[in-house]
Amino acid sequence: MNCERVILMDKLQQTNDTISNASASASRWVELVGWVLVGIALNGVLFASLPVKLIDPAWQLGVISAILSTGGFLLVGSLLAYVAQLLNPRSNLLQKRLHIVRIGAGWFTVLLLLIIPFQFYAGYRVNGIAQENDNQSIQQINKIIHGVTASDDEAELRSFFASLPTPPPVPARFEAPFPVIKQRLLTFYSDQFNAATYQSGILNIKRLERFIAEASRNAVHAFLLAIGFAGLAEHSGPLFGLFMRLGLFRYRD
Repeated sequence: MNCERVILMDKLQQTNDTISNASASASRWVELVGWVLVGIALNGVLFASLPVKLIDPAWQLGVISAILSTGGFLLVGSLLAYVAQLLNPRSNLLQKRLHIVRIGAGWFTVLLLLIIPFQFYAGYRVNGIAQENDNQSIQQINKIIHGVTASDDEAELRSFFASLPTPPPVPARFEAPFPVIKQRLLTFYSDQFNAATYQSGILNIKRLERFIAEASRNAVHAFLLAIGFAGLAEHSGPLFGLFMRLGLFRYRD
């Protein structure tokens, strides 16, 4: 009877060892896939940020877009690090790595929430730069109109055109009297001024509408990612308590 009990215990021990070895092997593969996904995410953000232009709002929006587009890979990769530790709970190395991952997830949550208001500021600056470029073109046309109006003869008109940064083509000899040429030029540039003003207004509205739609989508995306990373970080993150007060993660109570 004792011999049978010893044999049974040996078989159980062998089974446990087999399961433990299989679990440890699966843990290594899961962790490897997780770090590969994290590397893919960081690689995307790194190359999207090159060349670095810290004060350029267009560059800032590009980096924000890269962070959000790769955030899913980063979240899944970090989650796999957690799964790897569950598969091999005896590994002190995995526990240390998971602790680092949780701290990083907590601070990445902060970054995601800061992205939401900052993207609106950067987008406002980008739109302002585009509007300023449009205004400069309109002001240039208006300057030409004033210069043509102030010209009293052909010599003054040619001298004014020659003084412009980008002089328009002027024929060597006008085919009509100067007053007629002057009126034609005023009509032409007035039409250009009106068209440029109208087009600038339309483009500004379209830019604003497009940005509001994209920024709203990014805000929701960033908030959802922040929830995921805050849950992964748990109490290692600085904002876990905030999400708890918002009614999230109550299943842990």
